[in-house]
Amino acid sequence: MWVVPEVALRISKWFTLKAPKNADLVLDFLRNQGFDQTHIAKAISRQPRLLMLSPETNLKPKMDFLTRYGFSDSQLIKFLSIEPTILGHSLDRHIAPSLEFLEGIVGTKEDIIAVINRSAYLLNSSVYQKRLMPNISYLQDHGVPASHVSKFLLKRLNMFCMWDPNRFRTSVVKVHGMGFNPLRTTFLVAVNVVLTSKTKWEDKSELYRNLGWSEDDVLSAFKKQPMCMQISEKKIKCVFEFFIGELGWESSSLSRCPVLLCYDLEKRVIPRCAVLQVLLSNGLIKKNMKWTSALIPSEKRFLERFVTKYKEEVPELMRANQHMKESARTKEI
Repeated sequence: MWVVPEVALRISKWFTLKAPKNADLVLDFLRNQGFDQTHIAKAISRQPRLLMLSPETNLKPKMDFLTRYGFSDSQLIKFLSIEPTILGHSLDRHIAPSLEFLEGIVGTKEDIIAVINRSAYLLNSSVYQKRLMPNISYLQDHGVPASHVSKFLLKRLNMFCMWDPNRFRTSVVKVHGMGFNPLRTTFLVAVNVVLTSKTKWEDKSELYRNLGWSEDDVLSAFKKQPMCMQISEKKIKCVFEFFIGELGWESSSLSRCPVLLCYDLEKRVIPRCAVLQVLLSNGLIKKNMKWTSALIPSEKRFLERFVTKYKEEVPELMRANQHMKESARTKEI
């Protein structure tokens, strides 16, 4: 039986190999499937009991099933060497039902394969049965549309797999109690923020209060833009300093438009405000114009409305916008 010495030492700590011939058959099977020495060493070190399984009755049916499902040979080798415990699960009781469940959520085999390639642990029975399935089912029972769950599953898989159901349900109930609508995508964004910011929530709330927000302002801002509770304290202070200290805004103005906290200050906010200052000094925009109407739109829309529109009257507009962006890039370097 061929196993690299380091792996053999790890295996010996787990069990005494009583069937060396079977182990040789397993290694031969894996090689025939395209596993190289590195993949085999990784798989066996993570799941030594693979050497006790029957290649014909345990391993081959699962590999064949996954191939028929749509996984390429290279994809199988990659994720099974990372998460070899999958080969120890029952095909009929676990692997097939878990893929069927995911297909009912995600919708396409191609997306499921892409997700599993990124996160091989998804087919691990403890993750699927104890976290993924109950957490998703709870969201569905709470009225969250399957299409929203699907999008988040593709983008933020850890949200469903990292947290035990009790904590997950507590967070869902808390978000619902805050007034979030389960039919809107912000509901899931808020759940994710509450899950990942539990220990920092009070610290961020206190920071916002120290910067002038009331408790109602904090809750109102979170409902409008949940990500405001995941921004670093340093950035929050910089944004407040710019809008309040330099532009003279009221602190409460930011709570009414908390998305401004999420924008890049150097690359987006400051260059656009420089353009608005030029327009204002030339009498091309009104003093009472809401600057959020220039800060929120896409870059293309902003340029159309506030730069190219006035390029003949104020040619320095484009230069002002470009200069501020170049300054931001210089600071990065």
